[in-house]
Amino acid sequence: MLLVSKIYRGSVIESFHIGYATAINEKGEILFQAGDSDYPVYILDAAKPFQIVPLLEEDAVDKFHFSDEEIAVMCSTHNGENQHVELVTKILKKIDLGIDDLHCGTQPPLDKASYEQMILKGRRATPVYNCSSGTHAAMLALSKALDVSPVNYELENHPVQKRIFEKIKEYSATDKIPIAKDDSGLPTFFLPLVNLAQMYSKLAQGADDHLQKIFHIMSLHPKTIAGKSRFDTDFLSTMSGKGVAKMGSDGLRNIGIRTEDGKYVGIAVKVLSNNHQALDSMSIAVLQHLKLLDEETAKKLDSYRQPKLYGTNDVEIGHVQTEIVVDEK
Repeated sequence: MLLVSKIYRGSVIESFHIGYATAINEKGEILFQAGDSDYPVYILDAAKPFQIVPLLEEDAVDKFHFSDEEIAVMCSTHNGENQHVELVTKILKKIDLGIDDLHCGTQPPLDKASYEQMILKGRRATPVYNCSSGTHAAMLALSKALDVSPVNYELENHPVQKRIFEKIKEYSATDKIPIAKDDSGLPTFFLPLVNLAQMYSKLAQGADDHLQKIFHIMSLHPKTIAGKSRFDTDFLSTMSGKGVAKMGSDGLRNIGIRTEDGKYVGIAVKVLSNNHQALDSMSIAVLQHLKLLDEETAKKLDSYRQPKLYGTNDVEIGHVQTEIVVDEK
């Protein structure tokens, strides 16, 4: 099978995008496969919930009095809205570090309204607005908890990153993982889709106390995980504690579901062209194919099933529609 997202301009198919996807249960059994389950991807932001585990292991939550919402922003790829900026700023204050200690780079808010407000107030973008600033702040906190220098915390050979890498190997159940840098300068890990799906099955299951806590916190604070008009936030809000979603950037999304009959499903979806609207549509298509969305939930997420496309003058010009194509041999 393949996932195919067709891009309609008006009523005519103008182009299409191909996707791979894998769904796996808590027993490691493949429930769904479109394309190659062993297709490797850099997991990028999909690693974030797991990158936070060493911080919890070091009891840093109690040491620094982090709130659940602050833990949530550490797992986020956020819009740079006021709430996100305020939370990251609070984290830095609690660990006695500042914005200049963040090595994620300067990025304006992803949210258009937040960006406009920043300009109107005469402010300039700083690293705290970076969509990954929460994760970087968490790594600074981990350096404090480990009692090591935070200098160069983002480098692969730093104690913080070595500790995180061990957790990634543990949760992905593999030792040989190529590493590169993500867009914010952090190590990112090259894993097959099936391993990534398995990681999210473990997250849904709450395979240990730390993953259980992270799943719970993400579910409680959906707006913190991404923000306005974002799939991950809307999915978390709609699922009401039964599922989490986390983009991985570059056409990758990962989902963990707790089913009504006590099963745990992890899903990894990759759009080969990296198109984010096709990714949203494919994500819903896989969930509906696996009957993991009831009718009421699916209706609330319908805008992502067939995303509308708009021109620069905000006039609707087309839409995206995904099909699961069965190979005929």
